[in-house]
Amino acid sequence: QTLYGREKELAELSALFDGVTQGQMEFCLVSGYSGVGKSMLVGELGKSIASERGYLIQGKFDQFQQSSAYVAFGLAFRDLMQQLLGESKERLNRWSASLKEALGPNAQLIVELVPELELIIGKQPPVPELPPSEAQNRFQILFTNFVKVFASQEHPLVIFMDDLQWSDIPTLNLIHRLVTSKELSHLFLIGAYRDNEVDATHPLQETLDEIKK
Repeated sequence: QTLYGREKELAELSALFDGVTQGQMEFCLVSGYSGVGKSMLVGELGKSIASERGYLIQGKFDQFQQSSAYVAFGLAFRDLMQQLLGESKERLNRWSASLKEALGPNAQLIVELVPELELIIGKQPPVPELPPSEAQNRFQILFTNFVKVFASQEHPLVIFMDDLQWSDIPTLNLIHRLVTSKELSHLFLIGAYRDNEVDATHPLQETLDEIKK
């Protein structure tokens, strides 16, 4: 398939990705009506990502699963785990060591979201329960450490989140955390949404306003 008429937008995405390969953290939004080709546009970037040995992973929000926190991130990283499981045993051992170091005793929280992770790091002990606000903060710190393992100079990471207009609040909070983090580099987070479904009081717009501040 070939994409026509989006040279300007593709050039903008490519320029942002160039910055990511140099160590930047970038956040970009692609908006438009359903069927206008938002996903196709991001898919075109795949060639550039592959040439830099990067990973492109995709999560998608569901209109009827807005009560399930972090599901789209879970989908994206399940895709990545399956890619890693196809790599050599030596590489897998390196991934396993890096992930265990980054996640420590709380790794089970990520395993619950990304079950395939257990195939790489093995069975993990249960994690103590915390009050809701503390649990969310712990998860966000842990997930940032998880992302940091994969977003590096050796292999930049591009996360594409589709249909953001249906995102749950915890995921929007996590996106806010990731894109304003001082710890992350070599990461490109791209979100696509239907702008005709997002008004000034929509949680997505409120999150974007906070990020801009």
